Amino acid sequence: MSSKYHYEDKEDFNSGFVIGVLVGATVGALAAMLFAPKSGAETRQQIKDLADQQKDKLKNQWEETKSKAAEVAGTAKDKLNSLTDQVKDTANAYVDKAKGSAEQLADETKETVDKFPRQ
Repeated sequence: MSSKYHYEDKEDFNSGFVIGVLVGATVGALAAMLFAPKSGAETRQQIKDLADQQKDKLKNQWEETKSKAAEVAGTAKDKLNSLTDQVKDTANAYVDKAKGSAEQLADETKETVDKFPRQ
């Protein structure tokens, strides 16, 4: 059975899921704090602590995302360099082959011309 949601990349799905979990956890925690019977100062401190925790989680997620992006960029760069080298090698091989064929053709032409008497 096929899903109606198609994700080109699992990382897109995973990062969206993580963000959804973080937002959901934050909203749920805030709702729980607001409806809990505590003093205003305690509630404000609890909200501040929760905000700090979420900020740290978001910062860690951001650093992880940057790290993965750098890794992907490095891999892409390596693959591009490898492909460039392969293209250069193939082009050089064709150039060498063409030079060899041109030299052979020139030699054969010279031999053919030399067979004719000169006047």
